[in-house]
Amino acid sequence: MSREPSHYLLEVKGLSSGYGRVPVLRAVDMSVKAGQIVALVGSNGAGKSTLLKTISGLIPKTEGSVEWDGVEISHRKPRAIVNLGLLHVAEGRRLFRSQSVESNLDLGFYGAGLDREAEMRRFDEVLGMFPMLAERRRLPAGSLSGGQQQMLAIAQALMRTPRLIVLDEPSLGLAPIIVDQVFELLLRLRGEGCAVLLVEQLVERALEIADHAFVLQNGRMVGSGRAEDVRQSEVLAQAYLTG
Repeated sequence: MSREPSHYLLEVKGLSSGYGRVPVLRAVDMSVKAGQIVALVGSNGAGKSTLLKTISGLIPKTEGSVEWDGVEISHRKPRAIVNLGLLHVAEGRRLFRSQSVESNLDLGFYGAGLDREAEMRRFDEVLGMFPMLAERRRLPAGSLSGGQQQMLAIAQALMRTPRLIVLDEPSLGLAPIIVDQVFELLLRLRGEGCAVLLVEQLVERALEIADHAFVLQNGRMVGSGRAEDVRQSEVLAQAYLTG
């Protein structure tokens, strides 16, 4: 039986991109279903961050397509892609550190077109998910620990009630106990119907919580399947051994 195009929330087909005349991605295929955690794994320099940026409209494609609910979106501006419900939390916790936690969360509403009552409801919902932020809501973001800043970056994206949240190395530089909290949050988001596309240095941990996984090597997709199968595959080991 043939599936409808909208069977996948996100579908990447034959995608190529890079920086100027330097190609990075070559004919990449990848997909994410609604309410699914998908891990994108591969060694440093494999092109993972480039793929996330191309999906989010931050880097133009050179070939192929990015489809959202069966509709081509690779020609759209990043803000238009955000408005569809695809939120990208980039590596490095890019916050306004001199501004308060509240102000950073408010920025998550930019362009959403919600009335203030709806914004306040969502504000309370998100702070309910992050008690540590609620306690520090009036403090400057720069005064938070690394783990708290990472939570704030994720919380800012959640203000828009995303259908898919894209995370690039969320555990980077965090203490193990905070890493546990991040992964618990991702499982909670999946339980609430939000899909997650995850690039993560802790590959074993990522594959433990993921439903599906894709293996990127030198800008090409070299393997995919159920996360548990990928975890035990030679393709995964080979990707990290050869880069």
